Amino acid sequence: MLRPRCVRLFGAVLLAALSAGGVVAAPARAAATQPTRYVDPFIGTDDSTAPDPVAGGSGGSTYPGAVVPFGGVQFGPDTPTASPSGYRFSDTAVEDFSLTHFDGAGCANNEDLPLLPVTGEIGASPGTGWTGYASAHSKAEESAAPGYYRTVLERYGTGVELTATTRTGMGRLTYPASTAARLLLGAGRSATGDRAGSVRIDGSEITGSMTAGGFCDASKTYQIYFDLRFDREPTGFGTWTGDEVTAGSADASGTRTGAYVTFDTTSAPVVRFKVGISYVSVQGAQRNLAAENPGWDFDAVRAAADAAWNGVLDRVQVSGGTAADLQKFYTALYHVFQSPNVSSDVDGAYRGFDGAVHSSAHPVYQNYSGWDVYRSWAALVALLAPAEANDIARSLVLDGQQGGLLPKWSQQTNEDLVMTGDPGPIVVGSLYAFGARDFDTAAALSLMEKSSGGGTTQGSPIRGNQAAFTGLHYIPGSPSDSLEYAASDFAVARFAHALGDEESYRTHLTRAQWWRESFGPESGYVQPREADGGWRRPLDPASPSGFTEGNAAQYTWMVPYDYADLVGAMGGRFVARQRLDHHFTEVNAGQSRPYYYIGNEPEHGVPWAYNFVGHPAGASDAVRRVATESFTTGPGGLPGNDDLGATSAWYVWAALGMYPVTPGADTLALHGPLFPGLVIRRPGGDITVATSGVGPYVQGLTVGRAATTHSYLRYPDLAAGAQLTYTMGAAPGPDWGTGAQDAPPSFADGGTPFPEAPDLGENLALGRPVTASAPCAAAEPGTNAVDGALRGDSKWCSAQAGAALEVDLGSARTVSSFVVVHAGLGGESTAWNTADFRIRTSTDGSGWSTAVDVTGSRSSRTVHLVTPQSVRYARLEVLRPTATADPATRIYEFEIHGG
Repeated sequence: MLRPRCVRLFGAVLLAALSAGGVVAAPARAAATQPTRYVDPFIGTDDSTAPDPVAGGSGGSTYPGAVVPFGGVQFGPDTPTASPSGYRFSDTAVEDFSLTHFDGAGCANNEDLPLLPVTGEIGASPGTGWTGYASAHSKAEESAAPGYYRTVLERYGTGVELTATTRTGMGRLTYPASTAARLLLGAGRSATGDRAGSVRIDGSEITGSMTAGGFCDASKTYQIYFDLRFDREPTGFGTWTGDEVTAGSADASGTRTGAYVTFDTTSAPVVRFKVGISYVSVQGAQRNLAAENPGWDFDAVRAAADAAWNGVLDRVQVSGGTAADLQKFYTALYHVFQSPNVSSDVDGAYRGFDGAVHSSAHPVYQNYSGWDVYRSWAALVALLAPAEANDIARSLVLDGQQGGLLPKWSQQTNEDLVMTGDPGPIVVGSLYAFGARDFDTAAALSLMEKSSGGGTTQGSPIRGNQAAFTGLHYIPGSPSDSLEYAASDFAVARFAHALGDEESYRTHLTRAQWWRESFGPESGYVQPREADGGWRRPLDPASPSGFTEGNAAQYTWMVPYDYADLVGAMGGRFVARQRLDHHFTEVNAGQSRPYYYIGNEPEHGVPWAYNFVGHPAGASDAVRRVATESFTTGPGGLPGNDDLGATSAWYVWAALGMYPVTPGADTLALHGPLFPGLVIRRPGGDITVATSGVGPYVQGLTVGRAATTHSYLRYPDLAAGAQLTYTMGAAPGPDWGTGAQDAPPSFADGGTPFPEAPDLGENLALGRPVTASAPCAAAEPGTNAVDGALRGDSKWCSAQAGAALEVDLGSARTVSSFVVVHAGLGGESTAWNTADFRIRTSTDGSGWSTAVDVTGSRSSRTVHLVTPQSVRYARLEVLRPTATADPATRIYEFEIHGG
């Protein structure tokens, strides 16, 4: 539910301290609209309803803890059944409050430096029995807002409030009256296992370090150093190592190490603490704490965090919309700006990918879920936060120079090589395409070329299959990997072209066109292929086999830089539109159904494929349906894990009415905004979007004073500010985005074009009367074969031997071709494509002649050109339904074309 809040503003001193941390170039005032009141950090903290989601991806996997924009500290609760780690809203217990979290990663991660307030005696060692100290917490008392979290631990009667700056966390604990109010600190515990740590207690200060890392079962680790201080001297303390607790001990080190302190709260129940972290040294953590949070005013730190968030969120000001619309939008924007995270200290010191300590004049950012964020997040951050985007690009290049290559999926100073492909060049290329230009572009291109040449980072190649890719032009058995490599090569080509390196441009664009080698002409899908060139048959378009977190039906659309040729390969605009309609039968289908899956990144751009087939109204329908059905205001309000802002970035773009449909290029496909008006505030000039009329479909668009029928823009159209004025309506606009020249650009250089699909003319069978063999089920009658639709699995199925379907055209017509759409294009196994069939024709229903005779077919769509002839009746006779023992005939469409 919406949680409006009143926000008090505090002095500019704290805002200046927060800005000095290198978080964000926020205005020195709170935004007049105060959009933080619309943010609900609990959205995405529980499961969605996607069937067969990716591992750890059934929900958003977000966290409700305290963080500032791009903050290096994410201070929040951890609960027992969070998936894959962190917090789950439906859990009723809290195990600890830790300093580090990822916004929606799909593997167990972080939960470093856990803290837990308790009361009473220390029994079993927290080193081996930490979860035994967990407490139920009051959901009625729990609340969260940007930069703030609060709950009450019922077992201990203790209120917990958390806030944060860039590199520090702060807590305000309200204990019951007790002489045994304690705080546990785990220096050897995280979500990825128990490791070595050290603690030293010195009065009201605890310093030390812990070993963190291990993301997605990686073996690599790194050190986090900390400095924790209290606002009063503890009355007692102790440490533990393993299963041994030592009261009065001030030092400990080893595996499963930690410390506790005790306070007398009989007369003063509130204990405040603050903790700084560093990846360089304890002294760095101390300097971070002294610079960012020198006092003890919890409310002032919280207000500064809120003001920083208002300054960032106010970069997009929307008007109109319901309270739920505003909540979904600003919560999504809030998630976008949580990652990556500042990892350098206030004095510029940071630890590099080479393990050494370096110094930087700009904030250094770490934590990149490259495979996820390259598709939409990178372009959005460049558009909305150009200064930070420049620093992110600089950080990525530093990582590459010190580690070997641009990061793939990295945590702090470790390249963990998670997921597939080579996303670093696409992230950098997209940042550049949308205006981030102030970084070492020559070094970036060199790193991109090094990766495509088989280079290594921290001793391992990112493109482990590059030799096969360059040798065969595809990766055997792995079409999704092949497409990822090709997508990266496209981004390298565009980046090289922008820098004037035409040789690199040609080399990489040619490689990008190798996607054609993974497209199966019989199946009509991207398909696994053997090393000898053969295709793996049959293909089940819904099967994840050979694909990374998806299937053939989903990955076939992952060629956004050359949709024109993909559409040609499918048989033209009409066929591609039919297939898109079928694909959007469901919008969050999971990995093993042949439909759209918004819960995972490979398909994020597919709604805008409609723009490439001259039907932008389809994109409008799909986007609005996904935004309504799959994004909600509840804890399960994200359709899949947020992947460091990637899923939320999709929603922000959807609301803005545009989407960066071609990663690595500056193209924005359009569908009309979800709000009546909005302003994107940018240093180079504001982008203002206004609408007139009511309805979901664009009727017309004016950019400045010039009308355009194009269903796309390029970044240069917006870079210096722009005024976009949409005319909207209740029905699709017939003249906007439908012309052959209105589609967004495709980049086909370096590839052999597919033969242009023939113009078959009118489908004379559409909606005509049919006579058909008995259907398999009542919902599968013969009329489904002439309804012009694949959506909703609209097919004729008959288990009758010698099944036949007869169409009456009403009068004799001149017929020049027939098209049969078989099981494969309906998302079923190509093993069920009709094997043997004939098409017979008649002018009077009694005398018949054979027009088409096919045996041994494996194709999902067959086109049969015939000598023009007069036909009133056409009969499809199935001689062998499938190439298997399955006796059922499955025909999705029977088309009869002519004039």
